[in-house]
Amino acid sequence: MTHLSRELLNILLQLAQVDFHLFKWHLKQDNILEGHTGIEPAALETAERWQTVDLMTGKYTGPEAKQVAMTILKEIGRNDLVERLRNYREPQGVEINNNFGNERDHFGGNRDELERVQQFAVDVTLDPDTAHPDLVLSRDGKQVHDTDVTKDLPDSPKRFDKCGSVLGKETFSSGIFYYEVLVKEKTSWTVGVVKESINRKGKINISPDDGYWTIWLKKKVYEAISTPSVRLPLKTCLRKVGVLVNYQDRLVSFYNVDTAEHLYSYRDCRFNGNILPYFNPCGGSGGNNSAPLVICPVVDKRQRAELQSLRELAVEVTLDPDTAHPELIVSGDGKQVHHTDDKQGLPDNPERFDECVNVLGRQSFLGNVYFEVQVEGKTDWTVGVATESVFRKGAITLTPENGFWTISLRNGDEHEAADKPVVALSLRAHPKKVGVFVDYWLGQVSFYDVDTADRLYSFTGCHFAERLLPFLSPCMNVGGLNSAPLVITPVSMFDVINQNLI
Repeated sequence: MTHLSRELLNILLQLAQVDFHLFKWHLKQDNILEGHTGIEPAALETAERWQTVDLMTGKYTGPEAKQVAMTILKEIGRNDLVERLRNYREPQGVEINNNFGNERDHFGGNRDELERVQQFAVDVTLDPDTAHPDLVLSRDGKQVHDTDVTKDLPDSPKRFDKCGSVLGKETFSSGIFYYEVLVKEKTSWTVGVVKESINRKGKINISPDDGYWTIWLKKKVYEAISTPSVRLPLKTCLRKVGVLVNYQDRLVSFYNVDTAEHLYSYRDCRFNGNILPYFNPCGGSGGNNSAPLVICPVVDKRQRAELQSLRELAVEVTLDPDTAHPELIVSGDGKQVHHTDDKQGLPDNPERFDECVNVLGRQSFLGNVYFEVQVEGKTDWTVGVATESVFRKGAITLTPENGFWTISLRNGDEHEAADKPVVALSLRAHPKKVGVFVDYWLGQVSFYDVDTADRLYSFTGCHFAERLLPFLSPCMNVGGLNSAPLVITPVSMFDVINQNLI
């Protein structure tokens, strides 16, 4: 992202939602810049703020995009932002290195450069058919840890039999790709990429000559396993490692994601065919080093900026115990709800759900709102919004036609949106916290993974004829398996700022 694009995004983030819609309306008009047509209405219809910036800079040159923004800001009465943009000047003498890792000095502490690298993020999952029998992989293929128990698994040619390693499912033979691995709380680990043709049987020599390009932590020392190995002088312990491969330039680079520091680059790598991500969580005695290696979703900074703007619309939400199914326990502050096997002796008032384990929020709204719900630790849940008049007795079908706009988790790993028909959601990570945004006037309900800023699903073209209420279902607790509560969590601007720096 150029410096001007970043400034334009910061400008748009200052606009209230209604002003942002006005801004986009003006962008559609011809001659907003003399001699130019407007941006296509279809492209702008659902464009978020960062997408709007991309549309502007794609249609106009830098100075033209700046002038268009100033003209529109004046039209909507934001002269303060006009003045800010008028005084903006592009930084001078800034050089961007397009050859990733070719000059180490370009990377040291350079957050902008790491963000550019992160644009090449790919989805990586672990391949259980390659995993050493001592390793345990999570169901979603994103985590691996070592155990002292050797499982009875078929000894296929793909599987490591002596070295406690596992490969990614995805193979790469061209282009640029990047992924990140959480290594915090571990005392030993190895991460990198390898040739698909590596030997996986018996004792293995981890070196570039044998098709391995890795870094590791062993005996409190970080090293790049080159020939000879290179000690990495780090100021702090690594928590998250970024791995970048530029196949054409024969380059493998590693980053400290928290500090944006470039750690090491292997150059002139002889790939000669497919390469795969490589992981070794290493073992440990007595539970030492038991923490898993975790493949993390890479946060898109543009998505984070958009989510940040929505979080500014956060409203106070508490649960209404008078609507809660009798088997639900609502906390005294109205912020948590969980299911119990004991049915409480509560009056069967018209507001209460009597068959489905649901509860509504106490506050209704007629306008644009945002709130967040913690879903971590649960195998089943449903979150969303509903109209005030929804039917609450007997069996209920959650559809927009019946006044419900929701997403859910079922059976531990099946996410879906209760649209018509139901939409299965393919997510790159299990959300720990879900953000719910209602654009009342546009007729849209959107759901976000708060940690990754991914938009999970949007209901569009909604027709709201009345006020809306938050809707939650913790689903049933089956023998303690789904006993964790749903928690309405506070949204503070301090939290927004800190998340934007992670």
